[in-house]
Amino acid sequence: MNTVCSPRITHSIGVRHARVPQHPIPLLYTDIRPQRISIRPTGRSNQSKASYSSNSRPSIKKERGRLYGRTALITGGSSGIGYAIAERFLAEGASRIVLVGRRREKLQDASKRLSESIIKRINQFGHVNGEIATRAPEEDVSERTTSSGQDVDILVGDISVASEWMTDLEKAMIDVDILINAAGISISNILPRTSPDHISGMLKTNLEGAIYTSRAMLKSCMRARSREKNRKLNDTEQSHQKISKSIINISSLLALKGVTGTVTYAASKAGILGLTRSMAVEAADILKVSNVMLRCNAILPGYIDTPMIQDFSVDKVNELRAQIPLNRFGDPREVADAAVFLSTNGYANNCVLNLDGGLSAV
Repeated sequence: MNTVCSPRITHSIGVRHARVPQHPIPLLYTDIRPQRISIRPTGRSNQSKASYSSNSRPSIKKERGRLYGRTALITGGSSGIGYAIAERFLAEGASRIVLVGRRREKLQDASKRLSESIIKRINQFGHVNGEIATRAPEEDVSERTTSSGQDVDILVGDISVASEWMTDLEKAMIDVDILINAAGISISNILPRTSPDHISGMLKTNLEGAIYTSRAMLKSCMRARSREKNRKLNDTEQSHQKISKSIINISSLLALKGVTGTVTYAASKAGILGLTRSMAVEAADILKVSNVMLRCNAILPGYIDTPMIQDFSVDKVNELRAQIPLNRFGDPREVADAAVFLSTNGYANNCVLNLDGGLSAV
């Protein structure tokens, strides 16, 4: 279906984007043609009919978290590892999260769940690292007001065809401090039985999409000198002359460990490691005379406990767990822990973190 809608705000125009968790668990990929649509980012406005009422919020004691004031754009952020990272970043005080995905309804549901997660934390602990503010999709972005709250925006776009909406992607990347490349697809099949469409789809989503988002991030950094003059810096940044931004690529254990039936997927994730290394060097070279530095790191998850493993039989799950020295799957929140570390450690560059319970040692 290729229905074209008249855009009301240009920076959130995009084509639909795949929502897939990042781990070496087999999953089917459906080839869906891109569809250009226009949606409004979620958020809060004083002059419109917001779905969120400040009068219903409990009292909040504002505290600065490790990601206070930061903005993160997360591809594949509506579920799995991407969603866990978004939730953890908000808990760490991030002021704005942009979730990128193909399906609008999934993104809206993720935005709602993130809002509920923050409010639950407020009710439980009596404080949170900032406030969360949500806006109804129909609100006019021109009516947005500046606040100390936390925003969850959504950008509908298919990262596998990011080259077709690069202008919109580059606009969305303005003021982004942390890029998380978590979108990807996985197909379990031996190479002779893997269709050309599946091969192309995996390479475009897992590798080419990450290249295009990284390109947009680097271009944004190159243009950031004038934009950063009046930026509010956190305590860590105030002690440095340069603004520290970062890209975190979600690769996979299969980039390093051979497993039958994962040839194309493994190749795409190995390519992510090459992207990480090259970006770490190239960004430093290009931005050396700028007031911005861009670091690039990667996380290599092993088997992560996501809804996708519900499709596995009990015997299959037990077989996989038995291969892992820790005898369990990882939790998406443990991957989010690593993402926070890589986002806040200013000396982490070309850092590759294995999170596989020791499976890579077997």
